[in-house]
Amino acid sequence: MSEMGKFCEIYDNSIRNRVLEYVLENQDIDFSVPDMARELGISKPKAYEEILEFSEKRVIIKSRIVGKTQLYMLDKNNRLSQIYLRNFNECLRMAIESAENTYDYAVKIEQPAFAVHEKKTRYKKKKN
Repeated sequence: MSEMGKFCEIYDNSIRNRVLEYVLENQDIDFSVPDMARELGISKPKAYEEILEFSEKRVIIKSRIVGKTQLYMLDKNNRLSQIYLRNFNECLRMAIESAENTYDYAVKIEQPAFAVHEKKTRYKKKKN
């Protein structure tokens, strides 16, 4: 099972949101339902049920068939898909900002010791 993404962290870690997050993360790649189910750690029947729901709303469309496997992908022309994408991108932005703030905080914690050391060496008198 994959770790929970920022989208599910904000909107709820339901199976439907996990499927939607998976589709949004792979927006430029088509995927098979069995692969998605395995990646998300959900049953194939439940995965097909969720894909059917999103297909009925035209959020997900059939892209092509490889062998006997139907592949699906996000329909970026669908208005609802565009809203989901905007929300998903906002979640990614929030995750990046959060990571940057965590990094900045860690740097600030380390910085005073460095600044004190720097001060001591900077103001030494020169020997003539």
